Amino acid sequence: DRAISCEGGNPTPYVNAALCVMNTPTMDGRGPPDVPEAVRLLTRAIEVDPQFHAAYVHLGQLKLSTATDLTGAGEVVALYDRGLELCRTAEELKDIVSMRILTVAQIDAARSLKMETLNMQ
Repeated sequence: DRAISCEGGNPTPYVNAALCVMNTPTMDGRGPPDVPEAVRLLTRAIEVDPQFHAAYVHLGQLKLSTATDLTGAGEVVALYDRGLELCRTAEELKDIVSMRILTVAQIDAARSLKMETLNMQ
């Protein structure tokens, strides 16, 4: 919070805060992390700097892991598409393209198996 208040125009503290949220257990150690808060922070990082590729990667991974259906997973592909339009370097482009390809492959496999979600359970 302090880094965000000091550097509100820098997307990095938002991404770091989101990663902390996702890696911090609840007080009792049994509950899930605060996914909506992590999504909010990563979304804010993209608002602060629409070209910040790390925010797209982490937000995509988080949304894909919590997608309840294939439509939600498809939204991750759209997120990666937006990130691809704004990449600054060839390395960023390769990173997001790789994430997009893997996501599309997961969705295609789920559809081929007549699954409604990516959850294998």
